[in-house]
Amino acid sequence: MRIFISVDIEGVAGVVASEHGRRGNADYELARRLMTDETNAAIAGAAEAGATEIAVADSHGPMTNLIAAEIDPRARLVSGKPRPLSMIQGVRPDDHGVVLIGYHAAAGRRGVLAHTINSRAFSRIDVNGVQASEATLFAGHAAEIGVPLLAASGDDCLARDLADQFPEARAIIVKEALGAAAADSLAPRASCDLIRQEVAAAVSGPRPAARMVTDPPLRVSVRFVTQIQADVAALLPFCDREDSTTVSFEVASYAEAIGVLATFSFAAMGVS
Repeated sequence: MRIFISVDIEGVAGVVASEHGRRGNADYELARRLMTDETNAAIAGAAEAGATEIAVADSHGPMTNLIAAEIDPRARLVSGKPRPLSMIQGVRPDDHGVVLIGYHAAAGRRGVLAHTINSRAFSRIDVNGVQASEATLFAGHAAEIGVPLLAASGDDCLARDLADQFPEARAIIVKEALGAAAADSLAPRASCDLIRQEVAAAVSGPRPAARMVTDPPLRVSVRFVTQIQADVAALLPFCDREDSTTVSFEVASYAEAIGVLATFSFAAMGVS
């Protein structure tokens, strides 16, 4: 049995500030260690539940955050960017399920460090009229190749989003949001214990059906942070300009949507 784990940083216990996710400071070095510990807890839980093969995708920012030398050797590590499927790179149709660690609420919604893909590029993303989080998009691709979302860890705001969009998935709440940059969090050791237990239960329990929040084809609406970012995106012939900061486009799959959004993210950083 193979399990795929995608790991972000904003939803990790103890992570609350933008500095925690940004290279070049002591807070980031602490946060990436906490991220690595929660990753290993998820690996341990999956292995305890019978997983014989585990893939982990480092999925925050530069996607080179996890301390490779400290990753549980029972897992393989996908890292670096750009890569075709971004945060879900490495998922396979024969996977038993997907686990998301350190995830967070969507851009435009309440939650600790809430955003979708890139907080400096996108202020909101909607897919077929549904406000999209990273879980919406990346678990959506897993579902379109037949792989269900089993569990996701993060704050209570993420848990509310999961209840709406992926009710069969197990929500692992490691902190309560007090604001965009404040939380009431479990101690890191306690969060790791909880993740290990909950991932083991999710992997060993009944396998849910693979679920997409909304089925393709997908009409994706992207509201950028600045007008010039939208100006650049609107240069593409398949994009429609909706207003000063919003463009929309249509694709046939979540995989295609992920590729376009990743390209927008890179381009937006060049003009922001």
